[in-house]
Amino acid sequence: MPATISDCDRRFGHTDFDPIELSDGRCPVRGACHAPLAAVPFRKSTLPWCPEHGIRLHSGTFVYWNGPGREDEARLRNFIVRPDLARTLALAKGMKAESHRLGYEMSEDALTWNVFVSLAMAGKLRELAQRLTGRDVTGEPQLYLWGRRVDLTGGDHEEYDPLCQVRDKLENGIRRFVTEPDIMLVVEGEMLVCIEAKFGSGNPLAHDGIESDGEKPTSVDGLLKRYLGEGATEATRRVVQHGRIGTRLHSQLFRNIVFASEMAGRRQTPWHVVNLVKATERGTRDVGHYAHAEPTDDVRSYLHPDSQHCFTYRTWEQLHGDLIAGDSDLAELDGYLRDKSAHYRPAFELGAPRTQAQATNGGAA
Repeated sequence: MPATISDCDRRFGHTDFDPIELSDGRCPVRGACHAPLAAVPFRKSTLPWCPEHGIRLHSGTFVYWNGPGREDEARLRNFIVRPDLARTLALAKGMKAESHRLGYEMSEDALTWNVFVSLAMAGKLRELAQRLTGRDVTGEPQLYLWGRRVDLTGGDHEEYDPLCQVRDKLENGIRRFVTEPDIMLVVEGEMLVCIEAKFGSGNPLAHDGIESDGEKPTSVDGLLKRYLGEGATEATRRVVQHGRIGTRLHSQLFRNIVFASEMAGRRQTPWHVVNLVKATERGTRDVGHYAHAEPTDDVRSYLHPDSQHCFTYRTWEQLHGDLIAGDSDLAELDGYLRDKSAHYRPAFELGAPRTQAQATNGGAA
């Protein structure tokens, strides 16, 4: 019986894979891996696992898995920067919802960590905020991931207090998956930016269905009643115009907007919400309860005219081209994004590598 412990500590990108190997029922890592695939337990079934490379093969994707008792060690293979901090802030019990997914190839949370923590370490958060929002930002933002501050030096990883206060008011009684903005950039007294990041999926749409006690509502009526009801401030109800919301409502984006307005209102600062997606995921059709078309018109249609500029739609590819490509301080991040895999293929459609001089001159040769 094959061993169920792997000592592999490599991180794999799309250049490491040969999909032909996968179609032949073998490990997809290039080089004709001859390790026999073991059947390891997963939920109520089993999945094939390569002990040489420490990857568990799912349907069209993979998960880093080094064996029982070594789950955190495997998940950290998905992080290119500050794995010590990731262990403290993301993997510790109670710190991050669904932390078991951080070792997945398609983990948008691991992607988020690698990009935003790298930018924070390079001192690029102010420029990042300006690129994402199209608004002037003068102060250097503090980075919050999943509601907690990412303190690179001081170890202050407390939850953002205004977020906790708004949760207490608008999500009282919700016990599972409270609203947790993927990323927040906070310049106290100047700007609060909430970013809803997507990597392998579309934006969820409100829909009718069974709504269980202790969980967030999914229907349009349920969302409006909870998030624009008596608990919301008059300022938020002025910004988010109830009567202009139809049957098509992007539920996560809607909650981000309400939360951003409420949190910023407590500090009397401007706010902004960004939807950050993968360019190749954009489409025109809804798939189930997920929308892949650009949501800008839908979202801005219910915002007060004075606040319509407070929502923008951006792609990871735009972020790479505008801020990362050609910057010598971000060479590791550039290489990571160029080699990042999604279903064993290149995750992003990125331009040719640029020199530092080209980046400085806006791409001119």
